Amino acid sequence: MAETGESSSTKGKESSSMAETGEPSAAAREVRELKKELQRVVTMILEDEDDNGIDILSESIRILSRLREMKLNRSAIIGMDTKIKSVLNELINNSTVSSPPLIMGDPFVSVSTEALDWMKSNEAELKSQEMMEKSRDLVNMLLHKLYCSFSDAKEAAKELKMVTKSQPACRAVFAEIPDSIKRLLGPISVTVNRSKFQLQEDLIKTVLNISTDDINKQHMGEHPIVIHVLTRALYYGTTETKRSAAMALVSLSSLESNKFIIGKSMAPTALLQLVRVGDPLAKMDAASAILSLCTVYQNIAEFNKLGAVQIVLRKIGRGILVDRLLRILAVLSSRQDTVFRDEEVDAFRRLIEHRRNTSSRHAEDICSAAMWFFTRR
Repeated sequence: MAETGESSSTKGKESSSMAETGEPSAAAREVRELKKELQRVVTMILEDEDDNGIDILSESIRILSRLREMKLNRSAIIGMDTKIKSVLNELINNSTVSSPPLIMGDPFVSVSTEALDWMKSNEAELKSQEMMEKSRDLVNMLLHKLYCSFSDAKEAAKELKMVTKSQPACRAVFAEIPDSIKRLLGPISVTVNRSKFQLQEDLIKTVLNISTDDINKQHMGEHPIVIHVLTRALYYGTTETKRSAAMALVSLSSLESNKFIIGKSMAPTALLQLVRVGDPLAKMDAASAILSLCTVYQNIAEFNKLGAVQIVLRKIGRGILVDRLLRILAVLSSRQDTVFRDEEVDAFRRLIEHRRNTSSRHAEDICSAAMWFFTRR
């Protein structure tokens, strides 16, 4: 009882001191300002029609964390508008991340230490969501400039290429944006002349960048424009464009369903053409695409039908990309219906010669496999 009396006496002195000076303490002033700020933030939630809850929740976390640091007790939040408190509680409970542990007072909201810890621990996720929103807005803006403004298209294409290469979030949101493929490839979907070669190069590189995100592979593979534009890029454009197109096909074909889509298109013909007459690096990328597609039995039949065995044997005979093309030959030869022409006997002799002279054990094994399939005919 003595302690209680002493405490009451002390509080009385503090109140008396405050009354004498007419000025609240610095801590009390800060608490009052924080409460006003919190009311302002939550009022914004009530009036915000764009549902921009992430930024506002982050600000709420900052204010509540400061109040906790000041060891704010229940009386510090008395006087806040009940409606505003309920909205704050609803915002926290209905956020896209898991609900925090809240202790409900009557009739006020009392935010526990655990709740504040929860909000701090989820701040990284909230910032990640905010970054995704900003990335979506950026990509959407660049696509708009690319599709709707010819004068801005080249600049927008370069910037889009850079952000989809350097920022994973810009790749991840691509499939979520309405008409994103149409807007991206619209400028080069009809015709491409030399004046558009740089624009084409940047856009095909962007296709390659966004195809590396698994979220986009199905969306891109099933879109009627993508494979068509990539196929044409294998024929027309800079060497860098052709390489990017071939590697985009490699990337997209990592999804099994896309292998069938690509195999039924004109892409196999274009890839073989690139192996036949392309730049050495472009030949290598085209060969990689063929190998990726030929894990599907139907595609092996398609490449054989297009004369792939003859093209590959000629290149091996000239010493071009021998190891890689031997792998393709071994795969193509695995089908019983693969046809070898009489004039390919010389090529077969060169195959034996290469096996005899190679110093690579891996190349020797591949060569042996190709010879085995060859001799089964």
